Amino acid sequence: MQYFLTEEQKMIKDLARKLAEERILPIRMELDEAEEFPSQVIQDIAAADLFRFFVPAEYEGLGGGCLELCLVWRN
Repeated sequence: MQYFLTEEQKMIKDLARKLAEERILPIRMELDEAEEFPSQVIQDIAAADLFRFFVPAEYEGLGGGCLELCLVWRN
């Protein structure tokens, strides 16, 4: 399926994918087996501002919508 994303949306998707590949994939099995909460991964996601995409700009968010949220969490 072909998606027509803006440059900003492509950047969001690429950033989320890079973070997932570099920080989550290498440790996912270890965290799951140890039943540990991935606090460092959560901090990395927050540092990349991936929690703020769907928050309106007037509340110090990045003003994205549902599509941007899906782009982040789909990766």
